[in-house]
Amino acid sequence: MRVVPGSLALLTVSAVLAQTPAPNHLALLTLNQPPCATLQPTSVIRAKLVYSLSETEQSTEGFAVSIKFQSTNPHMTFSDGRQGVAAISARQDTLTITYPIAAIRRNTQLKRPVTCYFYLHRNTGPGRSVVIAQTAPIIFQECQ
Repeated sequence: MRVVPGSLALLTVSAVLAQTPAPNHLALLTLNQPPCATLQPTSVIRAKLVYSLSETEQSTEGFAVSIKFQSTNPHMTFSDGRQGVAAISARQDTLTITYPIAAIRRNTQLKRPVTCYFYLHRNTGPGRSVVIAQTAPIIFQECQ
């Protein structure tokens, strides 16, 4: 067998990549609000998402997917209570999250334009979790 210079490094990198488990993943498939939607008090956000957990991801407290809204504090997102949170039991699946805008629209900490994220959480205890994947921000521009 003849080894081509540099091919050993390529084989080593390929072997490492083949052993690396797929990362945690969360993606938005559909959203019932168009990009230029003006959210009304009666609006309900409905999103279909697909998620997958890494082979190495473990939690005795379970996992969840949630919707959170950008606060006027750039380091904080929030929602009201347990609305918009779905516990998950499968390692990969699709799910639908719904959230009524009425639950947050009068909150003085809600940043305008309304921006939301979907998060995949590893639960670490009652009311506590760590975000392990998220979608890109979804900004509801109030277009004219």
